[in-house]
Amino acid sequence: MSADSEMERKICDLLRRDGKSKALIISNKLGLDKRTVQNHLYSLERSNQVFKTDEQPRVWDLIENKSEIKLKPEQKSQKTRDTSVEKDVEDLLMRSGSLKAHQIATDLGQFKQSINKQLYSMEEKGKVRRDSKSNLWTLNEEWSDDSFSQESDRGLVSGLSHSFDVIAKLGEGGFGCVYKVKHKYDGKIYAVKSVILTRKADSEVKALARLDHPNIVRYITCWPSSDNWTSNQERNQVSNTSSDVVTFDREGCEERDDDDDEDDEDDNVTLGMESLSVTESASAAAEASGNNRTDSRTYLFIQMEFCEGGTLTDWIKARNQMEKQRSIVEIHKIFYEIITGVEYIHAEKLIHRDLKPDNILFGADGKVKIGDFGLVAAQTDQNGDPIERSNRGTPTYMSPEQKNKKNYDEKTDIFPLGLVWFEMLWKISTGSERVKLWPDLKGQRFPEGFSDSYQTESKFITKMLSHSPEHRPHAKDIKEKLEKFFSLDQNLLSQKTI
Repeated sequence: MSADSEMERKICDLLRRDGKSKALIISNKLGLDKRTVQNHLYSLERSNQVFKTDEQPRVWDLIENKSEIKLKPEQKSQKTRDTSVEKDVEDLLMRSGSLKAHQIATDLGQFKQSINKQLYSMEEKGKVRRDSKSNLWTLNEEWSDDSFSQESDRGLVSGLSHSFDVIAKLGEGGFGCVYKVKHKYDGKIYAVKSVILTRKADSEVKALARLDHPNIVRYITCWPSSDNWTSNQERNQVSNTSSDVVTFDREGCEERDDDDDEDDEDDNVTLGMESLSVTESASAAAEASGNNRTDSRTYLFIQMEFCEGGTLTDWIKARNQMEKQRSIVEIHKIFYEIITGVEYIHAEKLIHRDLKPDNILFGADGKVKIGDFGLVAAQTDQNGDPIERSNRGTPTYMSPEQKNKKNYDEKTDIFPLGLVWFEMLWKISTGSERVKLWPDLKGQRFPEGFSDSYQTESKFITKMLSHSPEHRPHAKDIKEKLEKFFSLDQNLLSQKTI
């Protein structure tokens, strides 16, 4: 008999001998940690050996002692609502990782007090856990199984069924999936990103809709869909592996706020779109079809151009494996296109907040395309005042002020670009070498030989990696300096990058 089974047998024997009891009393009698006892109790509950009462704190008893309890109609209704909200919380934590109560409440359109109550109820069931230091809630591992992902995939892919044939799944992360699809009518290949419809998704699609630039991934359209459009045809078309790897996700690198009482104002600032919001449109569509958030999840599908040239991550890996160095002219040309796209984003009064090689792609013509606007934010509020920011982003590339949650502006995007430019220039052979090098690089300390080999570039990158954002140049200034120092004339820039 395993140690867990033996402990659960002892708990059952104690309840059989002493009658119903609380987790704390059981833990004292057995000389165990209370949380350990609670985990065993919920395990026993799932196997229908014990049950808990509605008293606070919970009282546990053997199922064999349970009398038949009939719920009143209003109790059944409340129980149904609680179950529905609990499912929404599970789905959101499954896709977003760790979140705070107020973030969950905002995404689900619920009151924070109600969500707090739901979370503590789920904690007692062993479904979620809370980090006492950061106040972040996380789904327990036993509830994060493959069956959920497969179920979600079926729903996500079904939303594509009306107009597209799904060729492959290109990438998947905590904030959604990206599919390579072929339009049934025009025959063209596109990328379609699917995310749970929240305010953040609403902000992302509004940002994409207003951005029109050759170095930005081109937005086509978007539409909401419920996950109850099941289609066996599309389900069988999806392949979990593909050589066409194009990702728009953050792969578990997301960080959250440190203060549970603050709102994510930067994620809720309007992006200046005067049309009906996507969330409002989805709600109206759900109402018309008889669906709502209480009985089905709503996804947002974002159709974009397909960037068949892969990512800058792929380019850097290929460069590191080459015996011969890449052309310095090619490197400068690629970085020039990156900074040109960022200059445009900043001119539109936006901040990308997640610039990294994974989110920089190449189109069919070899031109740079900046993607993944899932963390896009306005530079100022509607009155032109600074915004209290969250510390969302990818820690590896995050600026000091973004990581420490200060009133940062568009200069926060310049810091990761300094790191990206370095990666494009300097060969990093192994992961361990990168881990050792990265803290020094963030502190403006370059490896031996870099400044000698790249004198001008090292001066630029040093300024871009300044700890204080006011000492970093604007994207526009970097672009002008590149033109001046590296003679990037328009004839050269019109040629293919890769």
